[in-house]
Amino acid sequence: MPKKIRILYSISINQSGRKASLWLPAPFDTDYQKLVSLDYEGDYSKAGIFKENMYNTPILYAEWEEGEIRKIKVKIEAEIKERVTEWSEVKEGRNIPEDIKMFLMPTLHIPVDGIVKKYTNKITRGKAGVVEKVKAIYDWIVENTYREPKIKGCGLGDVKSILLSGNFCGKCVDIGSIFVALARASGIPAREVFGIRVDKSKISPSLGKTGDITTAQHCKAEFYVAGYGWIPVDPADVRKIILEEDLPLKDARVREVREYLFGNWEDNWLAFNYARDFTLTPPQNKTPLNYFMYPYCEVDGSPLDYFEPKTFSYEISS
Repeated sequence: MPKKIRILYSISINQSGRKASLWLPAPFDTDYQKLVSLDYEGDYSKAGIFKENMYNTPILYAEWEEGEIRKIKVKIEAEIKERVTEWSEVKEGRNIPEDIKMFLMPTLHIPVDGIVKKYTNKITRGKAGVVEKVKAIYDWIVENTYREPKIKGCGLGDVKSILLSGNFCGKCVDIGSIFVALARASGIPAREVFGIRVDKSKISPSLGKTGDITTAQHCKAEFYVAGYGWIPVDPADVRKIILEEDLPLKDARVREVREYLFGNWEDNWLAFNYARDFTLTPPQNKTPLNYFMYPYCEVDGSPLDYFEPKTFSYEISS
């Protein structure tokens, strides 16, 4: 049965300036979640729901022409359910649909040549088929990356810089982006999915969040099997459990979580979009935007730091 969740954004933009513009990521409808309602109120001069063209990203946009403090409250209700892959049903086809091929392409932060191609060739050597290659990539990431809690927000996901450094550390966007880049370089469609934790986890307290979820943003990933569809993975949360619970890689608990998160997601996370290195709608002044799972705001064309909610002045509750 789907689980109904409710989240509330309370945003106050108190930086001075003639014009303030806010873009807020909104949940999309998929086979594992459904947006039930999205309501908003505030002292904005105009507001509306838009969709960005490249990734079909749903966006709530609000604008203020004047005023010292600008406010908006957004209430979202959605239904979410666990994603479970029945591996016996996964039959690999050959033809990738045209609308999926965009998830083979490089972006500013997701290159597919050079050092990325070098790593993916090494990791997938001798592997046959999409699932076998992706499993090799997933295992390599779990075994060779680590979570670095000092990194701001969810990280930048600059894959080339991470691989060139030889220090394979980061947070969820960094680790998820490495997965996506290596898969795409193997000729396998893959994408990050940006969202937020909205409920407790049955796996570990570190993988869930309720109440104040202002800093609970989390990036997962998917890969595509022609003839079947998208399959979820989350190597970043395997590394999060290893860090938060101080467990060795070969611990039985890690093995269990590692196996589950290759093909499954819990029902405690709300997805927003797949958008990467893109332009918001209406267009923001600073382009392109790296990714979109935090509120994004510009005052007189200058962006506020969405990694700093207290300075930006926003709160999210579940």
